[in-house]
Amino acid sequence: MSPKSSLPGLLGRSLILLIVIASVPLLLFVGCQSKLIYHPRPYGLGTTAQWQNESQGRPISYRTSQGNQRAFLQGNLKSPKNLWILCGGNGTIALDWAKWLEQNAPREDAWLLFDFPGYGDCEGSSTPERIRESLVKVLPLACKEIGWSERPDPKRLRFFGHSLGAATCLIAASEFSIQKGVLIAPFSSTMDMAHHMMGVPLGPFVWQRFDNSARLAELAARGPGKVIVLHGTEDEVIPFAMSQKLKLLQNEIVDLRAIPRGRHNDLQEKNTKEIAAALRQISDL
Repeated sequence: MSPKSSLPGLLGRSLILLIVIASVPLLLFVGCQSKLIYHPRPYGLGTTAQWQNESQGRPISYRTSQGNQRAFLQGNLKSPKNLWILCGGNGTIALDWAKWLEQNAPREDAWLLFDFPGYGDCEGSSTPERIRESLVKVLPLACKEIGWSERPDPKRLRFFGHSLGAATCLIAASEFSIQKGVLIAPFSSTMDMAHHMMGVPLGPFVWQRFDNSARLAELAARGPGKVIVLHGTEDEVIPFAMSQKLKLLQNEIVDLRAIPRGRHNDLQEKNTKEIAAALRQISDL
C-alpha cells in the first residue's frame, strides 16, 4: 500500500483517537457529578446530644425514600416570630451553624437546621429531588413542633442558605411560597457552574440540576418578596458574577451586597456583622 493511499486511514484513526481523548473529561464529569457536588460528613459521637444540652434545641426525626432523616430546631421554640430554614454548603453539616446562630441570629425567631440526605444523621444520598422530598416532609413537622399549623403562613417563614444550601433554600421557597430570605454565595445554576468549571457549555449533561435563576423567577412571579444576597468579590469557588446575574434577572427582589475581597467559606467568620444585619432586616419585614 502506498503512503498516499494509507493517509485517509491514518487521519481517520487520528480523529477517532482525538474524539476519545476529548470525551474522557466529559465522561468523568457525567459519571462523577454527585462526588463533585456533595461532600457528606457524619456527626461525631455525642455531637447531637451536646448540642441539645447546650442549646435546649429539639431534633426532628422522620423518614423519606432515603431512610431515616434528622433535622434540628433551636432558638425561640415557645413563641417564635418567624421560622427560618437554614442549610449550609456542600461540605458542612447543619450543626456547624448552631453556635453562630446562637450568637448572631435574631433571638425572637426559631431555626430549622436542615441536613442533606446522606449528611449528619441522615441516611441515603442526595439529588435535587431527594432534597425536595426531605424538605416537604420536615418543614410541616417543624411547624407542628413549635405549635403552629402544619400548613404554616408563608409570611412567617424565612430562609438562610450558603452555596449549595442557597439552592436548597430556594427549593423550600418554591414548595412553601417563602418570599423572604438571605443567601450567601449562591450560584445561578449548576448548568452555569458546569460551564464555569469545564470551560464549555455542558447543560444537557448536567443531571444534578439546581436552578436558582428559575426559582427566583418563581418567587418574583408569586408577588412581593425580598432576597438579600451576600457574595465575596474574590470568591474562589462560585464567581461573584453569578450573583450579579441573579440580580440582573430579578432586580426587583434581589438586594445584592458585595463583600470586598470576600472568599467562599469564611464570610460568616469575617463578615459576621453584615450577615447578622441582613438576617435582622429580613426578620423584621
